[in-house]
Amino acid sequence: MKSYKVILGIFTAALVVALLATGHFLYQPAAKISLTAPTTCKIGELIELDASSSIASSFTWRVIPETPNFRIIERGKKALFCSESSGKYLFVLAAVNQNTVDCKIHVIVVGLKVKIKVTNSFNQKIRSWLPDDSDPKIVEKLAKSFERVAAAGHNDITILVKVTALSNRGILGSDLVKYKPFLVAFSDYLKDNYANENIEKHIELWFMIASALRE
Repeated sequence: MKSYKVILGIFTAALVVALLATGHFLYQPAAKISLTAPTTCKIGELIELDASSSIASSFTWRVIPETPNFRIIERGKKALFCSESSGKYLFVLAAVNQNTVDCKIHVIVVGLKVKIKVTNSFNQKIRSWLPDDSDPKIVEKLAKSFERVAAAGHNDITILVKVTALSNRGILGSDLVKYKPFLVAFSDYLKDNYANENIEKHIELWFMIASALRE
């Protein structure tokens, strides 16, 4: 009987060591979402939804109604959003950690477009690239161009820039010469400030430019 207990004790100890080595018995916190995001915004305003403080190994996002102006970045920890019109958007976020799941619904109400005096230095810079007699309709089309390309899901910076150039040129058409200083200044700004930035930073810039064009 004594030898049986010794053998059982040795077996139990070996089993515990094996389970510890494979991660069993280690405390694994349950998935928990921590989301920072506004509940209201203006038309054309760039919004960041930040879930980076959550306890999760993976994230799944869904926005209702669906919109092309929504971009998931940083492996799902954050998302960027803007809207071309007023309305209510529901953002559904599911987070997984080990065998646990947490879910959160966040609502953002997009209000009426408000004209705001440009005071931000970045917005001033972007606006300064435009001709003095720029057509508001063309400027709005340029803003939408940047938004559409940014939300298209491109993962390659070179492709992102090429598609943007083609889109902008198509919009400008016969006014290309008039708005050429804008295109040149935009290209120079990328070379001087974003040569070493990743795709997420470029996409964020695209949304920022769209917002600045609407100021």
